[in-house]
Amino acid sequence: MGDGWGRSTAAYEHPEGDEERQGRRGSVLLVLVGLIVLLGAGGTVVALVRGGGVPDTATVPASAGLVPEGFLGDWEARVDGAGTRRLTLGQGQVGERVLSLVVDDAHRHCAFAAELAQPPDVDGPLRLGAADVTSGTCTPGAPSLLTLLPDGRLKREDTGGTGSQIYRRSAETP
Repeated sequence: MGDGWGRSTAAYEHPEGDEERQGRRGSVLLVLVGLIVLLGAGGTVVALVRGGGVPDTATVPASAGLVPEGFLGDWEARVDGAGTRRLTLGQGQVGERVLSLVVDDAHRHCAFAAELAQPPDVDGPLRLGAADVTSGTCTPGAPSLLTLLPDGRLKREDTGGTGSQIYRRSAETP
């Protein structure tokens, strides 16, 4: 075949099997993209297993949820001889993370997260599941119960019977 000028155009024509080759290329491309996604997910799992966890600065999502307004926000407790505890409560549904807690003292720095265990009454209390360690080498915490006190403070009780802690809004902490 020619182009009218005496030159052959055979090199520019597409062979019959070109569509099949393009289909195979698309399939190979999809497989490669899938492998990249799997490798990325695998790397995340390895980081979490090795203690990468969630950084201390992780925030609790501000989605619509069941947590009463009075509980929301940042709280802090200073424990004589045992450092500070910074607690953040956000919105969430049952099974979603609503609490993030950072414990700092002379011997450790740990971060924890806990999920809402059941729907609260209008004014609480909040029942939280066990606190998972997200950073540091600490022991996971037992489930807890959060109650707003009449004076505006927050009481966090360990339902395992090991004690309680009183928190003030971060802006109010001396």
